[in-house]
Amino acid sequence: MLGPEKDTYWMKAALRLARKAAVLGEVPIAAIVVDDEGVVSYAINTRERQNTPLGHAELFALHKASQKKGSWRLNNCTLYVTLEPCVMCAGAIQQSRVARVVYGAKDPKGGAVESLYSVLKDPRLNHTVEVSSGILEDECQKLISGFFQDKRDEKKFEKAQKIYRERTSVIVVHKNTILGFHAIDPTSQVPYFFLPGGGLEEGESPVAAAERECLEETGYRVKVLPETAFERKYDFFWNGESYACRTVFYVAELVEPWTEPKPVNDTNYHKGVEWIQASKVREIFGYQKDILWAVQKLLKTAQKRSTLR
Repeated sequence: MLGPEKDTYWMKAALRLARKAAVLGEVPIAAIVVDDEGVVSYAINTRERQNTPLGHAELFALHKASQKKGSWRLNNCTLYVTLEPCVMCAGAIQQSRVARVVYGAKDPKGGAVESLYSVLKDPRLNHTVEVSSGILEDECQKLISGFFQDKRDEKKFEKAQKIYRERTSVIVVHKNTILGFHAIDPTSQVPYFFLPGGGLEEGESPVAAAERECLEETGYRVKVLPETAFERKYDFFWNGESYACRTVFYVAELVEPWTEPKPVNDTNYHKGVEWIQASKVREIFGYQKDILWAVQKLLKTAQKRSTLR
């Protein structure tokens, strides 16, 4: 086979392997090492199955080729890969002394061969590599983009099928402090700081539930401001189980003079009420991004209302 025909032939083989990676839940990327006699080695991505950042197809293909040849030098070989190699893989390719790299789709966000960097052609390094790109580029690109679109669709479907626990929660602010209580996960013993809130009882509105839960969990009577409602859907792992939550967050105001927190006899995981500094919300609520988002958003709302009064 001539050069272009040979490149197309091996890239088609790499695409067939990449499709197998997608079936296994891996990003569909495959690599094949070829010499004058034919295939030396091949590999697909294994990052998800092996939980390793090193699980790129190129690295495994180069490793297996070196083991087969009994040498880390692969200077008579060509590496075929369906996606432009990243910085890590380009470094390994350069170190392996591969003579040539042929890839399909460009990677504008991570490619280290031509898109973001030119590792393989950098004259400052002690070895440069011949590069051919765009071989079956459309097929390679469609395979990868289709894989990620399918993943997005799966997540949307899973989210639509979830049964959410209807919850409510309040952000009560006093002199740049936020009301809440300390808690310990009964199973993992992980400490948390929770906003007042909880599930809705039968026939109860979110506003009524928020005011009731705040009194039960902190001992403070508050008035919820319904116009500040901010809904978030998220998963929360607690006591050995994952819960899908649909929570409406509100700003609430004290309806009684401020006093120091008092002991509350609520649940066994309740470890004490406290007003925490608003400046520490990122640190304290960082355990769940949607809760943190709600706290940050409604804290600004509460502070703005205080300034306008």
